[in-house]
Amino acid sequence: MATIGLAHTMSDLRKMLNPDGSIDRVMEVLNESNPIMEDVMWVEGDLPIGNKTTIRASLPTPSIRRINRGTPATKGTVKQIIDVCMNLEDRSCVDVELLTGKPNPEAYRAAEDAAHVEGMGQYVARQLLYGDLDADPDTFNGFFTRYNTLTGDKGTPGYQCISCGTAGTNTNTSILFVDWGDRRVTGIYPKNTTAGLKTQDLGEGDVYDKDGHAYRAVQTLYSMKCGLAVHNVRSVVRACNIDVTKLGSMTDSAQKALIDKFIFAKNRLWMPKSPVAYVSEDLYSFLETYLTNKNNVHVTREDIMGEPPKLRFAGIVVKKMDCMVNTEAAVTED
Repeated sequence: MATIGLAHTMSDLRKMLNPDGSIDRVMEVLNESNPIMEDVMWVEGDLPIGNKTTIRASLPTPSIRRINRGTPATKGTVKQIIDVCMNLEDRSCVDVELLTGKPNPEAYRAAEDAAHVEGMGQYVARQLLYGDLDADPDTFNGFFTRYNTLTGDKGTPGYQCISCGTAGTNTNTSILFVDWGDRRVTGIYPKNTTAGLKTQDLGEGDVYDKDGHAYRAVQTLYSMKCGLAVHNVRSVVRACNIDVTKLGSMTDSAQKALIDKFIFAKNRLWMPKSPVAYVSEDLYSFLETYLTNKNNVHVTREDIMGEPPKLRFAGIVVKKMDCMVNTEAAVTED
């Protein structure tokens, strides 16, 4: 028995109708630009709940071979990390009376599909950045939860996290460098399942309002099982503690100091193949205006015919993420 509390009403339908009764094109002004969903490589995990990654913890130490002296045997060590997946679902419900006599009932449902797909994509994008198992055990740890300390040696998340100055009080943002790829950073889905968003037409059936009264409706179920696996901790770098309240009033020397921090950050990527830099809207605007700075040699714009211009930092494509916030807490040493 399905109980529906958020079903579409006749008022909702009227707002989508053209004068001739056809379904108007809905301008999805709430859609976001979150290109991380286009960049992530999805791989099947080796566990029903996600994926187990074995990473090198230490290397064997060689010895100098001397005459009449033996060489001790040594070995390296490894450790295993288990990354879990979340099980995300949503559903739409439309009363059959809303579709009766309409010239194109499928167009109405298609418009609903687009909205739900966008909502699912936005949710996953936010989890990839800010997901926190401690706050919600049914999700997974995102990048900013994993890289949230300034303390650590090479090969640890702390070494891959660089502070960009004096942080504000919940007025901070970050630039995130990610080198996607096999044995680097991937999205994951549980073993013996399929990748991506699944849309299932449940057809017409009985649903129930909040008072327990039945009515006929058509339903669509949306589902996605996904998580994040960082196979190589050095394939991600976070430059944090960027106080957005200062971006518009920086002196040339302060701007150069911030850009220098970004250089140090991107150079901590391990043998990058195809890294991408993700930034918030305000930080993207800062980098774009820095194009005109007389000291600029790192930020460039690539113009391609028939495509939007691409902003690059030290050759790395910079992409604006609507779900990246300017209200991050300061990252500190443990």
